[in-house]
Amino acid sequence: MWKQPYTYKEGSAISIGLLVTGGLLQVAVGPLDWIVFMWPGNILALAFLLLLLAVFYALRSHVYFFRFMTTVQAAVPALATAAVLTVVMGLTRQAPEEKPAADVLGLTKMLNFWPFILVYLWNTMIVGEVAIFQICHFRRQVIPSLVCHAGLFIFIVCGTLGSADMQKLKMYCEEGKPEWRALDAYNNVVELPLAIQLNRFTIDEYPPKLMVVSMTTGLPQPQQKPQTLVIDDSYTPTELLGWKIQVLKRIDNAMPKAMAKMMKGMPEGMATRMKMDQLGMRLNEGGFVAYQGKGAATALYISATKGKQRKTGWVSSGSYLFPISGVSLGNNLEVVMPTREPMRYASNVNIYTQKDALNIPTTIEVNKPFSLGDWKIYQLSYNEQMGKWSNVSVFELVKDPWLPYTYVGLYLLIIGAILIFIQKR
Repeated sequence: MWKQPYTYKEGSAISIGLLVTGGLLQVAVGPLDWIVFMWPGNILALAFLLLLLAVFYALRSHVYFFRFMTTVQAAVPALATAAVLTVVMGLTRQAPEEKPAADVLGLTKMLNFWPFILVYLWNTMIVGEVAIFQICHFRRQVIPSLVCHAGLFIFIVCGTLGSADMQKLKMYCEEGKPEWRALDAYNNVVELPLAIQLNRFTIDEYPPKLMVVSMTTGLPQPQQKPQTLVIDDSYTPTELLGWKIQVLKRIDNAMPKAMAKMMKGMPEGMATRMKMDQLGMRLNEGGFVAYQGKGAATALYISATKGKQRKTGWVSSGSYLFPISGVSLGNNLEVVMPTREPMRYASNVNIYTQKDALNIPTTIEVNKPFSLGDWKIYQLSYNEQMGKWSNVSVFELVKDPWLPYTYVGLYLLIIGAILIFIQKR
């Protein structure tokens, strides 16, 4: 080994050496903290990397190793090692940014794992050196390859060095109250140059479902493959575990009659402070009535028939104000309605900016973020206990100033791939 010209053996030895060196660094200094590359650290690191690559290229006629960097024998083992580490990362549950690795080696925080970082740095240097070589020895035939190499270099460098400047914050907005403070991954309060006021939170729900559960275990039946009935507009009487279920009455926004009477004239918000054990009554004894106030839930009056047996009663998923209601079938079995699943949820908000004194009314929903300057605002969550009556929205605010440059690298990769396919040779 190490006799010129180098082969795949030397290329593989370099990759193995980087893994060993990274392992020693992991033990000696611990995982890499990317915070050291926050601005201006990342731009200085990028300038140093570009200078290093330029020096390598300038000395390639004198140092064989620098010429070896642009060969297939160096690239293939490096790419194979990076691919293996990437697969390991994909198959390993990664720990959140604010928490330490869950394993001794550090594989559960791969982006901070020194062997992973060194291998990807080696790949980046190879790609960068090849791109410089192709620019200095430009020919029309190498344009597709050059575009791919340049795109890959920009994508990796901007994606890694730019991650230190990325901000991910959570903002909890209560209805009617402007909020300009958010929490980072470590629950530190961050004041923002913008404020969000939640006007109204809405949920579109999937149709209600019915299932049979065991009152002993609380598990849906049958346990191996639970059965459910979807009660949509086209529902017709259907069997569920041998019981024919018919919907006799449906109220989408309902409240137990006893509770509705008790809440009549009650100051808004007082019901949310009542404890259910203080009501001193079985709420579903008198049935359900339509109720348009907060805390209402879907209620179905059903009949369940099996041979000569017939059971009737109200089934409801309950809400933060009243408990779930079901119809007993005997033998510790009961027909119940699980909480309706959200199909779409969104927040009607006003966004205020400090710098330009803007007031922007908009709607933010899942997978449809709102962009304002460098910030993207995502609908993240809500008060799941209150469900569709939630008066709180949780937004995620993301600021990634290096993202546009990462996209440039990605688009160059795509263009390069297209050019490769249409190239004659």
